[in-house]
Amino acid sequence: MPSFAVSIRSRACLAMAFFYACLASLGGALASPLSEAEIADTAKAAFIWGYPMVDNYNVLYNYALDPRSPEFKAPLNAISHARNVAGPADKAIVAPNVDTPYSYAWLDLRAEPIVLSLPEFEKQRYVSLQLIDSYTYIIGYVTPRTNGHAGGDFMIVGPAWQGVAPAGIKKVFRSPTELALAFYRTQILGPDDLRRVQALQDEFKVRTLSAYLGQPAPALAPAPALTPVAPLDVRKEPTSLRFFDVLNWMLQTMPALPGEVALRQRFEQIGVVPGQAFKVADPRVEAAMIQGMKAAMQDMVERSRNIRSSAELFGSREFLKDDYLTRAVAAMIGIYGNSADEYLGVGYQADSSGRPFEGQYRYRIRFAPDGLPPVGAFWSITAYTADRFVYANALDRYKISSLALPELARDADGGITLYVQHRSPGAGKAANWLPVPATPFGLTFRTYLPGEAIRQGRWQAPPVIRQEGNP
Repeated sequence: MPSFAVSIRSRACLAMAFFYACLASLGGALASPLSEAEIADTAKAAFIWGYPMVDNYNVLYNYALDPRSPEFKAPLNAISHARNVAGPADKAIVAPNVDTPYSYAWLDLRAEPIVLSLPEFEKQRYVSLQLIDSYTYIIGYVTPRTNGHAGGDFMIVGPAWQGVAPAGIKKVFRSPTELALAFYRTQILGPDDLRRVQALQDEFKVRTLSAYLGQPAPALAPAPALTPVAPLDVRKEPTSLRFFDVLNWMLQTMPALPGEVALRQRFEQIGVVPGQAFKVADPRVEAAMIQGMKAAMQDMVERSRNIRSSAELFGSREFLKDDYLTRAVAAMIGIYGNSADEYLGVGYQADSSGRPFEGQYRYRIRFAPDGLPPVGAFWSITAYTADRFVYANALDRYKISSLALPELARDADGGITLYVQHRSPGAGKAANWLPVPATPFGLTFRTYLPGEAIRQGRWQAPPVIRQEGNP
């Protein structure tokens, strides 16, 4: 998943370019009593509300529902692992995280709850379990912030489940949707730590409640098989009316929330009905719906231009409330992002003068003696090529992070200066060198478990100062 610093503007512009270029295909039988203006307005609202669900389905389908997909990870209620962090050869994800290998488990909560088990791990290591519902709201976390480093057994229940957690369950998380995503991040502490990371991943367990208890499955289990529909890459086809077909599929596992009953009834007037195929026969209705989708995309792109921080984009339903536009923009920019309590991207888009990074120059980042990021876990600064992939270099050094602090050279006053440039700054400064291409490049500054000073903006990332002359 790309970091927030990847490019709000580039992704938004990409989406904008695609929607001007794409037209939808005709289907079959929606007639609406609404005027064309009312249809367009309703389609606009439904598109903004449903964008995260449709984008979420694209990942769900490829990762868990279609074993033929080259991106397939594991079936529902099973876990899969990325066994290493990204490197220069990895081109699937733009601006990949090189700190924490990922693990994924898509959960089907219709028949019975699922128990997720985490092992105990070292106090210097960051391991997180992020739980996300089908709306892309964050249900909750199991991290050093919420649970320390002790691990344990955690139960995820669906919207209709009634019961009492068995002994041994540390916490119960309730999902408002019948499908949910368990998304894990495991920090790698250095090049010799990979086997330990993989051993920890192997201890992540995903079990039905009955399997956890060693009992037979409930009489009504398993739930009926889910028959997938074709996914839609909404970034490439943002005005395809198949959007609503995918949305209807998703809604069959998403009971209406109390505060959205009237909204759902409004959307039903244009054919947004859980579990039903979406078809439209009247060209005027089709044109009105596409007009509404275009207007929705314009609002999303405009909203993306006003984002100040990832802190305002990702979080629980209680945090985002009914701000569906921000939720849609968050999915468009980087679906499954962390809440500000767990992660914040704090830079960098450009140098201290607002100029893009160019490899023919040398750059400095200086932390004052007391100016390191106040984090509960770790921070890192990663270098990327112009197309936002990991930069291959002779040192195989793709980042400088808080893990490197014992090896970094200190300035005379105890501060730390990092050298961001193409050529080595010299033997005495080599430990503080972050290699970058001789061509344009990018930087991303990540903080995990950011302290209150970061979350409130009192701590600011030190500027990237360009030095004149060749590197």
